[in-house]
Amino acid sequence: MVGEHKGGSGGGEQAPRWAIIWLDMMNSLLALFIAMFAFSEPKRMKLIAVVMSLRETLGVLSGEPFPEKKIEALISTPGLGPLIGKPTGYLMSAIEEIKKEFAGQGESRGLLFRVYGTEEGPVVSLPSDILFEPGSAELAEKGKRALGILAKYISAMQSYISVEGHTDDIPVKSDRYPSNWELSASRAATVARFLIEQGIPEERISIVGYAATKPVVPNVSPETRAQNRRVEIKFKEIPR
Repeated sequence: MVGEHKGGSGGGEQAPRWAIIWLDMMNSLLALFIAMFAFSEPKRMKLIAVVMSLRETLGVLSGEPFPEKKIEALISTPGLGPLIGKPTGYLMSAIEEIKKEFAGQGESRGLLFRVYGTEEGPVVSLPSDILFEPGSAELAEKGKRALGILAKYISAMQSYISVEGHTDDIPVKSDRYPSNWELSASRAATVARFLIEQGIPEERISIVGYAATKPVVPNVSPETRAQNRRVEIKFKEIPR
């Protein structure tokens, strides 16, 4: 029939419908992003937070370090709004930055830095051997460096924060800490205090010490005990 076109010849193949919808969605997100930027006085980490949130929502988060230099090449003064939701991938970028800080120094070899997700939100786990000297709850200089990096990322998040201290099963030998309960709680409090000093609102932070009651692996060797000596920072989204 004249005028009827069933494809296959003439003007080439049309893009599949899903691709058109995808492009429309990406254009809309770009327009929203530009509008938000135009009406704000951005800070660098806030912009990174928004882009990471968009990437995670769209399901394209790889877990690789966030390419913030690409953003900085496009916008000289980045930063937008609070990061909400469960930004596990965003915090993985913080861990990658911390690992790079200690790369080649032998200080983090064999230690377990990780981020994992829960129903309530993501969890960052940092080895106590980086944060503290053995048997101490005073932050070491390398611990301050690690937490300083992490605090930059946390400042972009709208979350309640629970700082949890964990030890191995070897009894602590200290006049100051009668047991691992006191040591784990004191370490959690030290980390919380440092985050507050970095600008994290104290009303959003709680602490708890678990001693050796929640090991991630059995305490059967020096290597597994090192994995169990940790501070975990748990995030729970603030209800809106």
